[in-house]
Amino acid sequence: MPPRPMNAAPSPRVSTLQTRLHRFLHTVVLPQESAINTALRLGSSNPEPSAGAQLALIRQKAQLAGLWNLFLPTSPRASQGLSHWEFAPMIEAMGHIAWATELFNCAQPDAGNMQLLDSYASEALKDAWLEPLLRAETRSAWAAAEPDAALHQPDTLQTHATREGAHWLLNGHKTWVQGLLDPRAACLLVLCRTDAEAALHRQFSVLLVPIGTDGVHIGRQLHGWGTAQSVLAEVRFDGVRVPESHVIGQPGQGLEMLQARQRIVGLHEALWSLGAAERALGLLIARLQTRRIGEQLAVHHPVWQQRIARTRTGLDTTRMLARRSAWQMDQNDSHLPLQELAMLQSLALPLALDAVQWSIVAHEADALDDSLPLAGLAAQLRLMQQLTPPIETLHAQIAQGELLR
Repeated sequence: MPPRPMNAAPSPRVSTLQTRLHRFLHTVVLPQESAINTALRLGSSNPEPSAGAQLALIRQKAQLAGLWNLFLPTSPRASQGLSHWEFAPMIEAMGHIAWATELFNCAQPDAGNMQLLDSYASEALKDAWLEPLLRAETRSAWAAAEPDAALHQPDTLQTHATREGAHWLLNGHKTWVQGLLDPRAACLLVLCRTDAEAALHRQFSVLLVPIGTDGVHIGRQLHGWGTAQSVLAEVRFDGVRVPESHVIGQPGQGLEMLQARQRIVGLHEALWSLGAAERALGLLIARLQTRRIGEQLAVHHPVWQQRIARTRTGLDTTRMLARRSAWQMDQNDSHLPLQELAMLQSLALPLALDAVQWSIVAHEADALDDSLPLAGLAAQLRLMQQLTPPIETLHAQIAQGELLR
């Protein structure tokens, strides 16, 4: 049977949701963007209460508007959830504002964690930990990366857990832990080795660890370019006792879950990057239409026209790849070939970084003003760059996929 053709037209329900999301962003969020940017910047290490209150109020409005948990498809716990294809243009729209995904409860690391919990966790764990996340009453953290290991080489990971009666005894050191320092953070999802004698792909599991558990030690805070939205941390686990029932899915499914999460988060971040690039391009063109280079408007200068053309070409072509990837994930139970994910990540993030940087150059000192989103977008993109495999690793994955054809 030939593959089902990709239908580009959104359903009436999705079209209505898209219209409502765009209206909400323009009428509710954008008028407060500058004030919230200021509050977040001033409270970069400890966000000001005023920023938290403003964001909480907007979240309430978004929830009442039915713009909530849109990323979680085919789940009875998120009735508004959309397919990957349907969600694609919406997270791209959220990329216009550095912190917009949080307003709709679609922010990382929670979105990736909630999808793992929804797909793999027991009903008891879903009731206790997923439901508060879906209501944004709590937040979560993802602990996979380690200081002396690489996630694409899982045999180098050292964090491990051993059974001891009705508990797991967890020991190890994780870094680049996102979400851990949020005041609402309640739990960590920890990738760890649970059976060193099994085949490599069955050695790892994911444990849900409540943050207040004895032996969980939050270490160095890693401030990402001075923004409150980019704070990470290191964490050590010293003899942490985790109930046996807190394993997500089955023991040995850890690498499967890591790959599933990487596909989902990779797609979301690529789409978000396209939204950031689109916003930066619009601001760039507006600035160049008022700035002069000698007697000539900057918008007519060949260098700037070349940058505009490169950004527009990159945006439209990468968007087509991203939408195709989203559609493929819908057809294949959220599976996406590693080669295609690598292609998407190798295109979207560098494109957005260039677009934002060119817009910053054009705006000069004004780019740092809180009335513009450029500083926040740049910080968020740089953080994403640190959490994404290096471009050389992505290119190697693409080449290996091609050689295996």
